Amino acid sequence: MTNEEPRYNIAPTDPVLAVRRTDSGGRELGRLRWGLVPGRWAERRSGPPLINARAESLPQQPAFAESFRERRCLIPADGFYEWRNDESGKTPMWFSRPDGDLFAFAGIWTELASREKKSEPLHSCAIVTCDPNALIRPIHDRMPVVLQPDAEALWLDPELDEEELLALLSPAPEDALVPLEVGDFVNDVRDDGPHLIERREEAQPQLF
Repeated sequence: MTNEEPRYNIAPTDPVLAVRRTDSGGRELGRLRWGLVPGRWAERRSGPPLINARAESLPQQPAFAESFRERRCLIPADGFYEWRNDESGKTPMWFSRPDGDLFAFAGIWTELASREKKSEPLHSCAIVTCDPNALIRPIHDRMPVVLQPDAEALWLDPELDEEELLALLSPAPEDALVPLEVGDFVNDVRDDGPHLIERREEAQPQLF
């Protein structure tokens, strides 16, 4: 896709790669800040970034409705983390395709003009979430929308109506992803590298 260095630990407000539709109908790969900043919230000074957007409320939610109608994007990835919580504590799990290939999250984005005349506008995004499939349900009550390959172009299609778009936002089939229990290194946002998605060792060193 590009010569970008792979990332293994992306946190809210970090830049992510995203594919957007151009005015001429083509596709453009660029960077968006993960954490949507709607224009009407430009004066907001506190609160967490809007990293996720619930699929079922996209048309009604003021923070997301306009982006859902007009500014949709694909966010390429090869996996995502969720944390299993049991009597032993929280254990990070890595979910990826069985073949390790890329897929695309459904995303929405927006543009916020800078107050400084010479500064570039802020382009930010959120990942759309849906109800979990049977694989994710024991771990979390939501999951990111992993678009089926034939749905990726449709998600960017400006001609689809609201009902057709929402129909694309279903949980991934259970066999589309495989889980892997990984180490606690991912809990440190400063840590990044392929060791984060290696199988968890029985006697993993403690983090401080």
